[in-house]
Amino acid sequence: MSNNTVMMDAGKALNSAFFEEMRRDESIVLWGEDIISMGSPWAGIEMMTEGLFEEFGHDRIRDTPVVENTIAAMTVGSAMTGLRPVAFIMTGGFQMGCFDAIFSRLGNAHQEWQHKGTVPAVIVSCVLGGAAKGADHALSPESLFMHSPGLKIVMPSTAYDAKGLMKAAIRDDSPVLFYTHRECLYMEAESLPEEEYVIPLGKADIKREGSDVTIVTYSGMVHRALKAADELSAQGISAEVVDLRTLVPLDVETVVASAKKTGALLIVHEAMTRSGAAGEIAFRVMEHAPELVKELRHPIKRLGAKNLALSTNQEFEDKCVPHAPDIVREVKKLV
Repeated sequence: MSNNTVMMDAGKALNSAFFEEMRRDESIVLWGEDIISMGSPWAGIEMMTEGLFEEFGHDRIRDTPVVENTIAAMTVGSAMTGLRPVAFIMTGGFQMGCFDAIFSRLGNAHQEWQHKGTVPAVIVSCVLGGAAKGADHALSPESLFMHSPGLKIVMPSTAYDAKGLMKAAIRDDSPVLFYTHRECLYMEAESLPEEEYVIPLGKADIKREGSDVTIVTYSGMVHRALKAADELSAQGISAEVVDLRTLVPLDVETVVASAKKTGALLIVHEAMTRSGAAGEIAFRVMEHAPELVKELRHPIKRLGAKNLALSTNQEFEDKCVPHAPDIVREVKKLV
């Protein structure tokens, strides 16, 4: 294997994943809002689908009206009848317009209809925190869908992870919700291998090693946690940052091992604190390793957004959603 690399941002990395997978498997089809580029700067959110229509044509690439329930319903039916659809529902907030189709029809397909085959579908949406786009665009609905029995949930933070996890999601025989993040899409390009690689779902990644406290997070908050870890290091506190990458399946073992090493655990996410993913993660950790009650210096803490709908006012949003100084403050309470 060669060591050749290529520079890509997250949008280009996902675009590369789509090209590779669609060339590999003719059953893969894409449809959704604004995915045919034809020179448009909005193709599939940050050019994720640029050039796909030109190569694969109208039989496999379809722009749809902005009718999310129809997009999701098409995805359910096609996944159950032999195709491997990748559907674009532009933001997490827009998923509320097709909540039943995703949560119940995709998530319950095997039980509700006794479907004997596979349901290989990917729903791609963007979480747009940091842009003051308001509740419809900035909603992070992952904890709602974690409650659905049949859905897998992927939330990468880097271009490298995005490509490898998207390839795994497309190949998976279960329905997958794949959330990109605005801040991650706008980050500088990074070096990716030219050779094919796939990242398995359900395997967390330690983005920074540390010894005093474990910060568990995912998606856009990974970068704020890394910034906080830099600030903490300057104050003599060594923070380990664990990027979950997928919420379902959840890599509890990596979280437990890190928490046992550091003796303190903070779980951070952009979504609202109440009933957010942090509560489920914390409980799963304690179920898996009840001995942590005695080993941790303090009870597990969580940090999320305030229990408010995000507005179109940037100053208001910034006060609602955690930033690096907020993470630093909570870590210092633990250590």
